[in-house]
Amino acid sequence: MLQQKTELAIVIALITAIFTSPGPADAAMTPDGQMIVVPEYVQAEQAVKAGTFKAAIPYLNETLRKFPAHANAWNLMGYVHRRLGKFDEAEKYYDAALTINPNHTGALNYLGQLFIQTGRPDKAKALLGRLQEACSTGCEDLDHLQKAVTTGVAGNY
Repeated sequence: MLQQKTELAIVIALITAIFTSPGPADAAMTPDGQMIVVPEYVQAEQAVKAGTFKAAIPYLNETLRKFPAHANAWNLMGYVHRRLGKFDEAEKYYDAALTINPNHTGALNYLGQLFIQTGRPDKAKALLGRLQEACSTGCEDLDHLQKAVTTGVAGNY
């Protein structure tokens, strides 16, 4: 009986760690619960850093084919499409990231930036409130969206 309680406590601790620790942005959880680096996501990030946004799309598609719950990949897909001027598509991708992780600070910031870009400052302000809750101790995403809401100009990120 003691061994079963100990095993149960370990399982609960592992589940808690999985759901409270986001893990590296380029990692995804396998069906058996392991966090692994996704090479295609890493390649997508590299393409984005190089400013070759279209080149990132096939890598992100492959990442999402393998790991449909990869919130960071959905967020980056939104970012890529926003930078390409495809705002409707970008919004759908950010929504997907936020469906998976409602407190995804990057998606909250980027969606807010999109709202500023598309003339919907009230929606950006609403996201700012959500981001303030998600970043209660402060974070870069909060700073960026706060600036965009205050100035009415979306950042270039």
